[in-house]
Amino acid sequence: MRRPSAILPVVLTLAACASTPETATDALPMDATGLTTQLATVKDDLDAADLAAAPLPVATVPDADAVPALKGLGFAQIAGQPGATMNEKRLMAIRAARVDALRDLAEQVHGIRLSSRTTIRDAVVQDDSLTALVDGTIRGARTVRVTPKGADSYEVEMMLDRDTVAYIVRALKGRV
Repeated sequence: MRRPSAILPVVLTLAACASTPETATDALPMDATGLTTQLATVKDDLDAADLAAAPLPVATVPDADAVPALKGLGFAQIAGQPGATMNEKRLMAIRAARVDALRDLAEQVHGIRLSSRTTIRDAVVQDDSLTALVDGTIRGARTVRVTPKGADSYEVEMMLDRDTVAYIVRALKGRV
């Protein structure tokens, strides 16, 4: 008769540690702030809405006070923009930074799809590629600020207010 190995408890302990949280709320640290908790709740609601075919009960639809406002940042360089004059290039940089900020908001609302591929030959990485895809519609975003950064770039901050985020969650849950 074979005695159980002393390694078995270690393996079971490591297996328990390796389990990943099912929701963003479960993954929060113990000292998470109120805003972080709200963002995790909104993410869980959006994830649940993506998975659910039927609308959720009215009791689970959040109020505008239960969700945070979302902010997106975008950046663009002036020198790389098309344009005949420096002013045209500045305007194009602001426009590019604004679109980048909207993409940042779309990532927060709709998520981002990542796909990667690594090719290894003779224990040496031959090719490593990562592709990110964001697909979604953003309505109701407003420009909070446009800030020059250094001599050759701009930063744009866009925002979806709490009412708009609450509306998006209700729409995804089928309760507009």
